[in-house]
Amino acid sequence: MRSTQAPSATSLAAIEAELLSTVRPVNSSRPTATIAVSVPDSDDIRRWADALARDRTAGATALACRAARLLRAAARDDGKRLARWQQRVRAAGAAMAGAQPAMASLLTVVDLAFRAAERATSPAAGAVAVRAALDGYLARQGASIGAAAARLVRLLPPRATCLTLSSSAVASRAFLLAHRQGRLGRLVVAESRPGCEGLGLAARMAAAGVQALVIVDALAPARAATVDVVVVGADAVTPRAVWNKCGTLGLALGARAARRPFLVVTPSDRLVPAALARRLRVPDAEPEDVLAAPPRGVGLENRLFDQTPLALVTRVVTEEASLTAAGVRRRLARRPVAAWWRVLRA
Repeated sequence: MRSTQAPSATSLAAIEAELLSTVRPVNSSRPTATIAVSVPDSDDIRRWADALARDRTAGATALACRAARLLRAAARDDGKRLARWQQRVRAAGAAMAGAQPAMASLLTVVDLAFRAAERATSPAAGAVAVRAALDGYLARQGASIGAAAARLVRLLPPRATCLTLSSSAVASRAFLLAHRQGRLGRLVVAESRPGCEGLGLAARMAAAGVQALVIVDALAPARAATVDVVVVGADAVTPRAVWNKCGTLGLALGARAARRPFLVVTPSDRLVPAALARRLRVPDAEPEDVLAAPPRGVGLENRLFDQTPLALVTRVVTEEASLTAAGVRRRLARRPVAAWWRVLRA
């Protein structure tokens, strides 16, 4: 769901190298014990978080998986006292969660690590528990996306015309699956400025044989009356709202006015209870992505995300269930969260 201009190949390579250098051993003439990868310190953690924050191209799933691997490295047993080890894990988690403040999947990853670490009786036991929790998360991601996509397809009428925006990985998977099963007749895609991810989605769908139509963003709410169903992904689902690419709220209002289903398809790791949802933020994006040189006296505002009230959502579809707004709230009310969040500043 990223919409800002992609960094150059050079800067992307630098970010990747920076991340990899902190989680993989590197060749060095210095003694192994002095290589930061063995025991990451506060500077390592800060670099990891900065690299995550600079990423303007990866989707929520990729960012969450990267954060999981980095937290796994941060939770290594350093042979020191339990309190010191827990402090490092807590600091790493807070940094990862703050790097992409609109991404609920990062909060889920951090919460998994926190819940494992806060129950630890020793750094060694804690490192094993955190690794097991995060490895389990990583192992589930591919299957979760596939299962959520398949569940969404079952809700579509035959040869449906669908309207979407941006380029959600799980929604894209659902559209391809629906096409193969004869349940997608046409896909209408809002261009999704300022990044125009919708153009890329339309091109990929067309290459797979899907009949695709790109429309300007301003037309999307009115276009809802001409389709069978509106489908979007999500970067976060809270007890009150869906956080997604800016323009989602307009689509939901258009669908409500036209009495069309508005379906949100997402892995369940993006559903977060109120205790975590209050940590979500909608960050400002670079105004130059809208207009490089505004006229004198003209201000600019650019946002990547908006919030759509759950009351406008017909169903939230995950790998586990197809939920109404009330169902989302019931499920999130039962979800435990780590006690450590209470001592971290929101």
